[in-house]
Amino acid sequence: VKGDERSYEYALSLRAVTSEDAMTAEWVHLPYELLGEISNRILNEVPGVNRVLYDISTKPPASIEWE
Repeated sequence: VKGDERSYEYALSLRAVTSEDAMTAEWVHLPYELLGEISNRILNEVPGVNRVLYDISTKPPASIEWE
């Protein structure tokens, strides 16, 4: 909701991983304060985005790139 109306805009997903060989990857444990700052900046500065998500999937089973 933005103002008094529903907002049908985009969700943006962030994913930070570490990997030695790109065959496996672990998600990065970012501090909540940093995630909050990143989310606020995106929501305030990127038009058309109304939700920010943080993907904590590992590889495998998830791939590093979204398809």
